[in-house]
Amino acid sequence: MNNLRLKWVLSAGLLLIGVACHPNPLPGKSKLVSAEAKSTVSAAELKQTYGQLAEYIKNGYTAYRITYHTIDVNGVEREASGAVFVPDVKTSLPLFNYNHGTIFPSQEKQAPSYLGYSYELIMGKLFSGAGYLVVMPDYLGYGTTKDMEHPYGAYHEIARSVKDMLEAVGDFCKQRNILLSGKHFFSGWSEGAAVALATVKSLEEQDNKNFIPTASVVNAGPYYSSAFVHHILDADNQLKHMNTYAWILQSYNSVYRINRPLNYYFKEPAAAALEKGPEVNIARDPQTLFTSDFINNYKEGKDTALQQALMRNDLWDWKPASTVVLCHGDKDEYVPIFNSQKAYEAMKTRGADVTLNVFKGKGHSGGVMEFLRIAFDTFESKR
Repeated sequence: MNNLRLKWVLSAGLLLIGVACHPNPLPGKSKLVSAEAKSTVSAAELKQTYGQLAEYIKNGYTAYRITYHTIDVNGVEREASGAVFVPDVKTSLPLFNYNHGTIFPSQEKQAPSYLGYSYELIMGKLFSGAGYLVVMPDYLGYGTTKDMEHPYGAYHEIARSVKDMLEAVGDFCKQRNILLSGKHFFSGWSEGAAVALATVKSLEEQDNKNFIPTASVVNAGPYYSSAFVHHILDADNQLKHMNTYAWILQSYNSVYRINRPLNYYFKEPAAAALEKGPEVNIARDPQTLFTSDFINNYKEGKDTALQQALMRNDLWDWKPASTVVLCHGDKDEYVPIFNSQKAYEAMKTRGADVTLNVFKGKGHSGGVMEFLRIAFDTFESKR
């Protein structure tokens, strides 16, 4: 693909991309702002609710809503939020960071800190019931930061706030004499899968001694952003999830300070409609939605600004120091399986401890039980 041939040209440009590497906003001070206990659930209640997975449940938990210091993509200090599930056991606990998938603005109440109902919140409850201290960030743009735009698809920028939450949870545990075992597990689905790998990659590259990754199990993530755009622009049919793809493009345009008018990317009336947000009625055929200038410039390798932003978020070609387990449905039309296949091939070639589980006949939301069991079994074998 064109973006691969350009990689040597663009790699230097990554150093100049708009988002800077921001320092700790409060050096020497705790990242934790507040922690409020919201609910307590017993092991018996968990087993009754999640009977299919009762074999994994050993204890109850207390769920907390925490807020913590982080910084946004512009270097502005923010108080972000998330949920923490603390098992009701006295032994030292492994830490499990689960990162959620796409939440549209109208679905904002599905963010973890609200502790409402969502499929992904079940992950926190189940793993805490299995004896893991569970950390579930809202991400910037949700919870206490719902007034700002979520940096959708900017996985490394989101990962920075995830790491800040991990630091805050470390302080939370110290304050409450909660013992941690030093084992750190990471997971996520869809957007959250990419966020999880971006977090692991950053922790390993920075040699963070407080949170050395042990293993990751991720499902249906968009790890190959630059190739994904080619896949979308090459399509000449209706794409069901076009609003999501348009949202990522808008996000990159803002986060990485490309700052083009939307009518450079989108034809009217979509360009005007998308000014109101991602949840609007737009054409789903890429050839109808996108302008020919945008399509041609990108395919011909002339759109270096967007190429740089996308390559910054490519997570497929690196060597994790910890175990990585990739899961993906082979009928996924939302995030095609080539994202996981390419990541597996590249990581394996580099000598990583990586495996790929293909869920036959499953789409983007399929294979949930398989994913849960693979995550449980992988983490239990290493805890």
